[in-house]
Amino acid sequence: MAVRETNRTIRKQPNKKRSLLDYSLICIVILLSSFGLLMLYSTTSYVDQIAHAGNAFYTVQKQLVFTSIAFVVMLIVSQIDYHVYKRIAKYIYPLAIILGILVLFFGKEVNGQRRWFSLGPISFQPAEFAKLTLIITLASITNYCYLALKKYRVLFVLAVVTLPIFIPVVVANLSSGIIIFGIALSMAFIASNKKFIFVLSIGLGLGACVLAFKTGLLEMILDGYQMDRIYAWFDPVAYSSTNGFQTVQGLYAIGAGGLLGRGLGESVQKMGYLPEAQNDMIFSIICEELGLIGAILVILLFILMIWRFMVIAVNTKDFFGFMLVIGIMSHIAIQLLLNVAVVTNTIPNTGVSLPFISYGGSSVLFLMVEIGIVLNVSREIKLEN
Repeated sequence: MAVRETNRTIRKQPNKKRSLLDYSLICIVILLSSFGLLMLYSTTSYVDQIAHAGNAFYTVQKQLVFTSIAFVVMLIVSQIDYHVYKRIAKYIYPLAIILGILVLFFGKEVNGQRRWFSLGPISFQPAEFAKLTLIITLASITNYCYLALKKYRVLFVLAVVTLPIFIPVVVANLSSGIIIFGIALSMAFIASNKKFIFVLSIGLGLGACVLAFKTGLLEMILDGYQMDRIYAWFDPVAYSSTNGFQTVQGLYAIGAGGLLGRGLGESVQKMGYLPEAQNDMIFSIICEELGLIGAILVILLFILMIWRFMVIAVNTKDFFGFMLVIGIMSHIAIQLLLNVAVVTNTIPNTGVSLPFISYGGSSVLFLMVEIGIVLNVSREIKLEN
């Protein structure tokens, strides 16, 4: 299938009835967002009453505003022809690099890190914009190089394009850098016919990480606080008063929830024991209040969303739309996987939010924009699944 031929075929059928939006995907987004607001209220109401003069709705009100605006933006984006992103990729790519560099010098400093631009009550995290920009850019490049995807040099091109976005992001925020790396790796793997090189690279990469740790080289590469998180990952109880405190409290919450949970609103850990409960660790509160059954249902809802992405992707009529959906699917899947892995101490604590559920304006806005793009792709196809 030649990309240009496919695009011409679409243009030759202007009278063909376009399918409606994927309402099943919209329903999943509404369910996740509504559940997120419910859990956010449950998680923050106690602390908000103390910190904000009895206003138990302080945090959830802000998130409701963010989510409402983001949902309207999603609907607007869903009406924009996704092919336009091929034309704007060359403009937003350098902008993402510039913003990533500027935030290192002029961003708002929180806990010793500069990750946000702040203008009064409004904060903007360039890393979220960088994720979306990378997806659009790599989709555009793979579409342009469609006939050359069998060659190794395309992988080199994708790596060269990813690095200028990846480097400033990973300096400011390791977790966002890992997500960007994962998005690029996933999209390159799907696009390329050279699958073996990915298996070899991942094997060599893991071996290099183990070797660097054993030889002490990793301590020279990473900052001290990042190494402390790795040590706390190995034995969180030994570091329960310092870097392992959040992990241990999160595991207490998961263990206390058992099979059915304490009940909605009955979490103990949210009462000031678990740091960042409304952000990175909200999955722990879900486990504590709703138990293993509730946690599984939430994960199944995400799996259903990813399945809808796959259905849309395989039915897309051009390669650019296919790669856009794959990139967005990779982003949400990787972020979900990392968040659950961090909360359960499967990987070191890196501070990854749970999509659509954790508190955050920039995150929910760009996630909704991505959903809007997928919805527009779905308008161009006739789904039979």
